[in-house]
Amino acid sequence: MTGSRDEVTAVVLVGGGSVRMGRDKATLVPDDGDPRALAQRVLDTLSTVARHSLLAGPALPGLDHVPAVPDRNTTAGPLAGVTAALAVVRTPLAVVAACDMPSIVPALVADLVHRARANPQALCVLCATEQGPEPLLSVWRPAAAQLLDAALDAGVRALRDAVARLPHVLLTLAEWRVLDPAGASFANWNFPTDLPRS
Repeated sequence: MTGSRDEVTAVVLVGGGSVRMGRDKATLVPDDGDPRALAQRVLDTLSTVARHSLLAGPALPGLDHVPAVPDRNTTAGPLAGVTAALAVVRTPLAVVAACDMPSIVPALVADLVHRARANPQALCVLCATEQGPEPLLSVWRPAAAQLLDAALDAGVRALRDAVARLPHVLLTLAEWRVLDPAGASFANWNFPTDLPRS
């Protein structure tokens, strides 16, 4: 694969109220023998393809070295976080993931970045799942920020709906399952019962 980690920024979405978990998910350390918080786990995975990093949302203890970009609209969920982060990204690409997806397969992240480089017209590259397109693991061009802002102004609140308005590449289930057969990359840890135990 061509390209360098210097050309990619990792963006971890850490906003939201974590109501279903009952506590902040980004700083949560599950009892599974891994001392890293969820946000750190996601950041470490994304950093396999990205040298730069940002938090989309509030600054986090333990990740003070990572710049935090607050949401412009606190009622627009991940769409607001992605929009705000892309507005300050200075690399050609940004790889975005939610902090509650700590089982992302690094090879899939690398493939998404590769496909973004191979499709310069695409502002977003993401995967199709059985529930529909999954934008909470995706690769973006910063030029999408202006169009996402326009979607917010038009009343769009779902990131998936905003992506549909953009030139994008959607990997089929057959394409991404070569790298992640079990779909581990798309597992969200939303409830205490989702957390693994050692």
